[in-house]
Amino acid sequence: MNKRCSCGHDMDITLRTVVHARTIEIHHVPVYTCAECDYSELLPELKQEVIQLMKKMMQEERTGKMSAYFDDVNEVASVLKECVDAGGWHLDELFQQIGEERVNHLLDLYLMAKTWNDKEWMCDIQRRLKQISGFRTETYRVKIS
Repeated sequence: MNKRCSCGHDMDITLRTVVHARTIEIHHVPVYTCAECDYSELLPELKQEVIQLMKKMMQEERTGKMSAYFDDVNEVASVLKECVDAGGWHLDELFQQIGEERVNHLLDLYLMAKTWNDKEWMCDIQRRLKQISGFRTETYRVKIS
């Protein structure tokens, strides 16, 4: 199932910088983008997490511009960024491969955290595993730019 734009064309998933109130920039955010009319929208699965990150940044008492990298806090964005860095034309397969490697790595880390009885680390790894395991590229037409 491809996401259709209101103009009727298919939308691709791209990594963009989301800017809020000209003071907050969040880089490497996966968004739907229509190449025909340049319309963009956040992926519904990630929208709440982007909003939470913005709220957290707004609570910081800093002046001037603030920036963050979404791929540092979200596993889907991190895997998509890794796909961009690797290049290649078969992005569905690449996302699948890198995603499986990431899940295996996180499971290894979970075993280590469990061995050390580090509850906080275990919760963080569980959160990250839920992010990556809940996202499927078959649902989307993935073209990363």
